[in-house]
Amino acid sequence: MTMSFTIKLFAQENELTFSKVITAGNYKIFLLNNNSDFFSGSIKITDNTDKTVFFRENLFSRYVSDTLADLNRDGSDEFILNLSTGVNAYDFNMLLVFDFTLSANPLYEIHNAEIAGDPDDVPRIVSHVRFSPLYLGTGYDYSLIYDGEKMVLDKETGKGSVLSNLDIIEADMLYNINEFKKEMDECDETSNYISFFEQYLLQKKILSKEDEGISFFDKYYNCSDKDSARTQLKSNIKNMYEYLSAMNHRYIEE
Repeated sequence: MTMSFTIKLFAQENELTFSKVITAGNYKIFLLNNNSDFFSGSIKITDNTDKTVFFRENLFSRYVSDTLADLNRDGSDEFILNLSTGVNAYDFNMLLVFDFTLSANPLYEIHNAEIAGDPDDVPRIVSHVRFSPLYLGTGYDYSLIYDGEKMVLDKETGKGSVLSNLDIIEADMLYNINEFKKEMDECDETSNYISFFEQYLLQKKILSKEDEGISFFDKYYNCSDKDSARTQLKSNIKNMYEYLSAMNHRYIEE
């Protein structure tokens, strides 16, 4: 089944309130939020009879953008709302993905995310995850594909792929590590030094380059607990990757 969209936008904003109406196909999406408060944003969707088919309040802090993209290349566009959460650097935005051929409710909610990829290829959704503590600047990026039934972890790593652009550069990571070592004793058990290697290894695991991650650890981790740290690191990365692979990103009504 194909579905065509005509987008019509109406928006107004003053110092305190923001409102926007988006017409997409047979639906109208009403956005309203108070600019002075976090999570004051509400979404109401009505059908072509003006019946409210979806409503959720206290959902977002700011409207960022909306777009149409054929995420699974089936000839029918999905509608994607990009909304700011604005709480902190660990959770700064979310994408709500609607497939109006299936439901008026959002199907997926993906945080810290953006749409990426060549417009002539299947678009990907890339999520950016940051580790704690934030001052270390560590984290990882992964890519998702909508196959029409679920969001699945992107595993296409060939030249020019979205994942290939998420690779982590050894020289950059080594620079960060060396700067950190100027400020702190990396082998102090409270230093969180292992986070650099967690980032490196998990990003390489996502790109099917786990051996490169292990080699990096063996080359640059020089604390006395190296053997036990390697064992724990590999276990942590295995669990994190399994969790990442199992995530379905389905929107859940609270």
